[in-house]
Amino acid sequence: MRPTDERPHPRTGRLHLDQTIHLVVSATQALPVAVRFTYDAADPLAVRMDFTDGADVLAPWLFARDLLYAGLRGLSGIGHVRVWPERPRRGAGSVRILLSDTEGTAMLRVPAAPFEEWLSKTYSVVPAGTEGDHLYWDGVVRELLRQD
Repeated sequence: MRPTDERPHPRTGRLHLDQTIHLVVSATQALPVAVRFTYDAADPLAVRMDFTDGADVLAPWLFARDLLYAGLRGLSGIGHVRVWPERPRRGAGSVRILLSDTEGTAMLRVPAAPFEEWLSKTYSVVPAGTEGDHLYWDGVVRELLRQD
């Protein structure tokens, strides 16, 4: 799967990156996995990663956009998500994403160049420090006050 080069949707401020990443299964083996990264100006602090199988979403993950961006340069994150640049041996490098929960751990390798280019575009849609200007505060407050 080739990375997409999509401009933000003019009304929603949504950016997508369809990419093949690799699930590391051993020191010598990694399996290709199709994912879609999505950034939406309506949720300006987050990046969503969907593991896909054709048109179906198999498993969504949400990341802090700043965590991913910091992980392009050095170790970022604590707990269930950690991100850091892999030192390239030859050719283009990759970014490692370590996901863990009570059921297990997964190590992902994301090609760095297209991911960094796409992630940088999200900052042209919503610049760093202006995320609060894009939040729908009435909805946030309503959700916080919701009684189940």
